[in-house]
Amino acid sequence: MLDEKDFDDLNLADNEEVIAKTINYLKYKDPANANREYAIGLLKRMQVVAKSMADASTLTFEEFLDRANQQTDKTSEN
Repeated sequence: MLDEKDFDDLNLADNEEVIAKTINYLKYKDPANANREYAIGLLKRMQVVAKSMADASTLTFEEFLDRANQQTDKTSEN
């Protein structure tokens, strides 16, 4: 289940482990751009988009958590 601590590290473009995993992902999905600079740029763009989406939403963390947990429950029932 999700909790608030899952969102503590939101600067993924500064996290070396995340950068390495992104480069590894790019090796399969976009080999021509599987490098550190592109990976960092991709992570930063993702963060901007996520922040824009979050700012546009009136969903509180508790509401988000409830919906995520309900979705997890529905998935596990199938």
